[in-house]
Amino acid sequence: MDEVNQEVQPVIIAIDGESYDINQQSEASKEHYLEVVSLRNEIAELRNQISAAQRRTVNLQVALGFRENALKESIKAVEKAGEVVN
Repeated sequence: MDEVNQEVQPVIIAIDGESYDINQQSEASKEHYLEVVSLRNEIAELRNQISAAQRRTVNLQVALGFRENALKESIKAVEKAGEVVN
């Protein structure tokens, strides 16, 4: 079989203005790098969820305001109808 020479693409990270190829680092460094990437992704996901929750809160507040006003109006309408009967 022909051997395929697969070249590993460098993964360059910058720390304090210095660039490093993570592929040339120790296994511990690689593990820390993967955890950093994972934690950053999780934080970004949480921020997106917070933004979505804030938008949903605004929409629910608008719907609640509409329903509260409709409730008040329906109660007033029933009270006025009751006054006419008496």
